[in-house]
Amino acid sequence: MEERKPKKIIFIAGDKSGDIYGGFLSKKLKDLLGENVLLYSFGGEHLAQHSHQLVNLLNYSVSGIWEVVSSLRKIINIFKITWEKIEKINPHLIILIDFPEFNLRLAKKNNKKYPIFYYVSPQVWAWREKRIELIRKYIDKIIVIFKFEEELYRREGIDVLYFGHPLLEIINDTFFSLPAKRKEKKKIISLLPGSRKNEIKQHLPLLLKAKKLITHQLRDYSFQIIKPKNIEIEFYKKIVKDNTEIIEHSYRSLYQSEFIITSSGTATVEIAILGIPFLIIYKMNLISWLILKHMVNINYIGMINIIAGRKIIEELVQSQASAYRIASLTTEILKNREKYKSLQRNLEKIKQKLYPPSAITATATFIKTSLSSFSTKSRY
Repeated sequence: MEERKPKKIIFIAGDKSGDIYGGFLSKKLKDLLGENVLLYSFGGEHLAQHSHQLVNLLNYSVSGIWEVVSSLRKIINIFKITWEKIEKINPHLIILIDFPEFNLRLAKKNNKKYPIFYYVSPQVWAWREKRIELIRKYIDKIIVIFKFEEELYRREGIDVLYFGHPLLEIINDTFFSLPAKRKEKKKIISLLPGSRKNEIKQHLPLLLKAKKLITHQLRDYSFQIIKPKNIEIEFYKKIVKDNTEIIEHSYRSLYQSEFIITSSGTATVEIAILGIPFLIIYKMNLISWLILKHMVNINYIGMINIIAGRKIIEELVQSQASAYRIASLTTEILKNREKYKSLQRNLEKIKQKLYPPSAITATATFIKTSLSSFSTKSRY
């Protein structure tokens, strides 16, 4: 009888959020398949916990058009290395997670040689809608994390699946399952300047200026800066000249906050699920902004407002993101308890729109079932 060899799966995630989703998904797959699967990853520390890491792609992650152009040589080089390693592994399945500039080019390069699932859709509903054609041509299945994305792709005739938002399961498993007595609220305002170094350079000095203004109005509040695990604390200390505490990202550190000022991104969905009122800011390189503002076709940058179809959370973008405006909105919300409670109620409604609550388990189960139809040889 022919020996059954383990199925080989490659994960590719170049953003912090994609690495987190991939880490939990890879763990679920190991739980389901055990020795019947071999997992490889081009990602960060979360994927590395449950797979053989080939390249830490988070080291190559930047945001903004100008920033991408200035890093182009490094990106082209790591793209070439990635493809060479993929061909050596000869996988049964490649799972691309977000990171569209890199991953869609990889899908095109693959050209149906190996089966590809795309987990976490590129934001084609916000800009660059033509990427839908790349997805239609080169992706076998796309697994989306917002219900409205499922409807969009289905209208386009693309093979799409929706199991819910993965953060519901992640936060429930890692935080809400803890004893209630450990989940206390304090008079803390948390500052989240971003998950990439270029974002932090833009946002952190601004947030520290706002902090000084807020302190004059809310003297009994303390502040903390929350940093992602992949960025060293020394990077922050070059910017932070006072005694503001710098702590590592955790759901406990977020949850104990009474209010949060955050850059746009996945953190906004985490904060909404935790039910904490917050404010969104975002600034980028001026050249990137001048180009990007003519390409984007949505009214909001915050995912919570996009899901709601209206502005629930205040957004301060580019010139609107001044220290005075940030401080003014923060103090207004914290001093007006009815407005604060109204925000909490709206966030709970948004959370319900992210259901079902076991997206990662359902996704892993679907992948397990699909693997039986894949061989290491091309199907095309």
